[in-house]
Amino acid sequence: MGQDIESVIVIGATGNLGPYVLKALLDSKKFKVSILTRGSSTAKFPSGVTVHQSDYSEASLLKALQGQDAVVSSLAGAAIETQKVVIDAAVKAGVKRFLPSEFGSNTANKYANELVPVFRRKVEIIEYLKKKASANPLFRWTAVVTGPFFDRSLATGILGFSIPNSYATIYDNGTRLFTCTTLPTVGLAIVRVLSNLAPTANRYVYIGSFTVSQNDILAALKTATPGKKWTVEKASTKAELVADQERVAKGDRSMIRPMVTAATFSEGTGADFKKDVGLNNDILGLKGESLGEVVKKVVEGKMP
Repeated sequence: MGQDIESVIVIGATGNLGPYVLKALLDSKKFKVSILTRGSSTAKFPSGVTVHQSDYSEASLLKALQGQDAVVSSLAGAAIETQKVVIDAAVKAGVKRFLPSEFGSNTANKYANELVPVFRRKVEIIEYLKKKASANPLFRWTAVVTGPFFDRSLATGILGFSIPNSYATIYDNGTRLFTCTTLPTVGLAIVRVLSNLAPTANRYVYIGSFTVSQNDILAALKTATPGKKWTVEKASTKAELVADQERVAKGDRSMIRPMVTAATFSEGTGADFKKDVGLNNDILGLKGESLGEVVKKVVEGKMP
């Protein structure tokens, strides 16, 4: 029982992913769940969930992490780098498992790192975790790689589809395969990681609801929107990446998301987990989902 996870603290519970992580942990009824927020946060959480406020000083982090078995971080953007101070405190507090904010693209892929320099922040966190785990054998980490959050990415147009306007931007020939995961399944995967410690220790775990192409998604959208005529625009991943990289280099951070999307549709970025790295759904007992069913729910406004 000494290595079982009983108490879990979530960092970044108010972002795009955080609420799904929190819901999955609570629904599992396996853990005592708490949340770490900054003192300035006014967010509301379910009753019965302990909220620890921190200014990210060592003292406040140690106080919050004392007695916690696992930390799940869903911090985003520039906040990713602040995970190092949390990791330091987690080691000192005796935390057994740390799940960093890796959720998303295959940042371990070298070419993807070249195309999207901000991925290196996540790589640095993994290298930092490796050093800490090497020096502290009771401290371990798991990086869950999900690909795009399919339901949210489809609903918000990130994948190149505007559902309200029946408009699709198809990159290259639209046939490149990439793995993606729905937000509820990401939450479930985290529960399964914390329930399967040995096979998930000190490694990347690649999961997916399905591996599809833009053409597959367009076909599913046409089926889910009968009577709608879809307009299709062709685009080039290479041209998109060059333009986005130039603007990001000049300080336009709004182009990071389009740059990530273009990289996802590019050859050699490790986006097809089945082919490129091996899908780990079986380790966690995760089942694939139906693309058609998920697309229909998104169109109907039932997901995310």
